[in-house]
Amino acid sequence: MNTVNYLYKDLTLLSAADRVRRTADREEPNFAQIRLVRDLVQSYFHYTTDLISVVFFYRNGGTFSTNPGIMYEEKTLRNSVWYNKTLAEEGKIKLFGVQPNYLSNVREKYLNTAAIAIPEAMREHTGVEVIYFIYRGTLFQHLFDLTSKEHGAFIILDTENRVIAANRDTYIQNWPDQPHYLYKTSLSDSGEYTESIDGNKTFITFFTAPETRFKVIHMIPYSVLTAPLKKVFLFTILIVASVILLFLIASWFFAGTITKPIKDLVREMINVRKGTLQFEFQPAGPSEVFLLGTRFNAMLREMNQLIKEKEEQERAKSMAELRALQSQINPHFLLNTLNAIKLMAVISKVPNIRDMTDAFIRLLSSTFNRGGPLHRVKDEIEYLKCYFYIMNFRYGNYEVYWDIDRLLEEKYMLKLLIQPIVENAIVHGLQHKEGPGVLRVTGTLQDGRLLFIVEDNGIGMNPEEIGELLAVGEHLSFSKMGIRNVHQRIRLHYGESFGLEIFSREGEGTRVVVRLPVIDEITDEEGRSE
Repeated sequence: MNTVNYLYKDLTLLSAADRVRRTADREEPNFAQIRLVRDLVQSYFHYTTDLISVVFFYRNGGTFSTNPGIMYEEKTLRNSVWYNKTLAEEGKIKLFGVQPNYLSNVREKYLNTAAIAIPEAMREHTGVEVIYFIYRGTLFQHLFDLTSKEHGAFIILDTENRVIAANRDTYIQNWPDQPHYLYKTSLSDSGEYTESIDGNKTFITFFTAPETRFKVIHMIPYSVLTAPLKKVFLFTILIVASVILLFLIASWFFAGTITKPIKDLVREMINVRKGTLQFEFQPAGPSEVFLLGTRFNAMLREMNQLIKEKEEQERAKSMAELRALQSQINPHFLLNTLNAIKLMAVISKVPNIRDMTDAFIRLLSSTFNRGGPLHRVKDEIEYLKCYFYIMNFRYGNYEVYWDIDRLLEEKYMLKLLIQPIVENAIVHGLQHKEGPGVLRVTGTLQDGRLLFIVEDNGIGMNPEEIGELLAVGEHLSFSKMGIRNVHQRIRLHYGESFGLEIFSREGEGTRVVVRLPVIDEITDEEGRSE
């Protein structure tokens, strides 16, 4: 299109064509001008071999063809439809598409033709009226060299729906009317749709070239379009089936090595559930199963260790209870005897004996474990006061100071924890002191714990004596043994973070700190313990 556009504006070529026409009636044509015209035309179409000839039609009659070998009738061509359409639109290139060959001496089945009329503005420079271009029918065939007929039909139409090119002869030979299935291509510049052609579902796409307004149409049956997808699908199915088969075969071989250690481990777990803990599982199998078996053995060892520790704790608790029972010396008999003494004191009107016996009865009854091992802090304080009343008759050279936080009175604690500490302070601390003794009992809440402090200004202890007082297995006197029992009772019930701490210096006194958990109410388990 661009080549034709430049060619018809070349005044040198048009002038040479005019000179050829003026010398055409002479006996000897102007071969130099003829050769010049042919060379100029060839310079424009050097890129193609599909050009058969360029024919110049003059206004006053006559023609000149760059290919003297072709034969045509001037009158027939001037009276043709294409000639008149070209004259009607001067300066516009007219393409007339693929048509049967009308040149008898040209061995081509189809021809492609185009023409342009010299515009009026150029007529004063040349006598050429129309330039007619004749191409082989294969002019646009290179567009289809990379496609085959099996990939569908390609058609190129001009602006008047004439076939410019096609990859099938059917669309060139039989194109008097546009097929019905291509009607939708004339409704828009581009698009796609499906139609049934000869009973086959066909996908049709089309678009219009922006400059030439040629319409390119591609028609391809769905069966051809989806054939590669079907091949890919079948190939994929084959690969997947092969992979699954290989996987199943590999699983069949390796399942035993994986599942057998797991089954053995499950069997041993069932034995553990039934209570059999005294065995050692032999780990085997993959790394994960082996690690699981190793962890299972570690868990069993920890369970056995915890069971042994629990048994030791229960044994120690039982021994503590046994010592407490041995120290009671048949408390029921004592209570009955003491009640008889109290009655005799009342009858004899001896208040000191009566009050002392009453205090001793109340103190002794607390060892019966009535209501469980726990009681309120205020009950513990009352028992301590009874104990001080009794001890005052024998060791009367001391004073007692109380500093108990009222918030503690309704809290719960183990029974008779403070009494052995007070007894140790009186017997071993204040009894051997020269001068008046002072005993201070403090109760408070600190850092979420119940804190009791028993202080005296007695003779004190050295570090070795403090260590012996709390050490397990050391042989102590009866009163000192109570300190150790208190410490062990607390730790057995509440753990290693609770118990006694003793601070003392010889000649300066002793300070015993009792740390207990805060218990606001008694649960069933706490009521039954100890």
